[in-house]
Amino acid sequence: MDAVIRTEGVSKVFNAGLADEVRAIAAVSIEIPRGRITVFKGPSGSGKTTLLGLIGCMSRPTEGKIFVEGKDVAKLPERFLTNVRRKTFGFIFQHFNLIRGLTVRENVMLPLYPTDIDGRQMERRMEEILDKLDLTAKRAVKVEKLSGGQQQRVAIARAMINEPAVILADEPTAHLDTKLSEDFLNIVTTLNIDGKTIVIATHDPLIYDKPYIDNIIEMRDGAVKETAPL
Repeated sequence: MDAVIRTEGVSKVFNAGLADEVRAIAAVSIEIPRGRITVFKGPSGSGKTTLLGLIGCMSRPTEGKIFVEGKDVAKLPERFLTNVRRKTFGFIFQHFNLIRGLTVRENVMLPLYPTDIDGRQMERRMEEILDKLDLTAKRAVKVEKLSGGQQQRVAIARAMINEPAVILADEPTAHLDTKLSEDFLNIVTTLNIDGKTIVIATHDPLIYDKPYIDNIIEMRDGAVKETAPL
């Protein structure tokens, strides 16, 4: 199966050589199949969020290799790594990470700056995404005025605006009730049907027990306990 992301012996150590050294990830080798929904499953502290950040080029491994579209990105200079992040990944953060004081429109368009996309194309792309996520009427509303479910959809819209091949979501239902969590999953499955590769780090059984999850990577204490293609 075609893997959009692959890791070989990846480890991540924080505070190396100090008394509070933490080995968050230890010798992890996985493959993320293209066009599928993969879940990193595990309790808090299992390393799943750290692994999500590593494969998304948000941080670098202490050891090992990370291949994105066949290219080892682990040791790329930061300017090239930034380009890989922007062109390949859309991020949905646990706490949404929306910028208070900015409108829905402004938050969604942030990942496009700086960009070589002209203004009209940016606006058109933004309007299409807001329409798809039922946010058009909220475009001029500051994000702190929105409900939790609406903020979640703004976070998804922001993740989609650069038309990424891969969407990474960290504990996306942690602050949502069951109804809003189901709404999120409906959006995710639609994105997947549209061809997006989805990777979700979660300890929520509402997500990993769904029959349409293609691949579950279970983690414990920074290591892969089990990989279960479904």
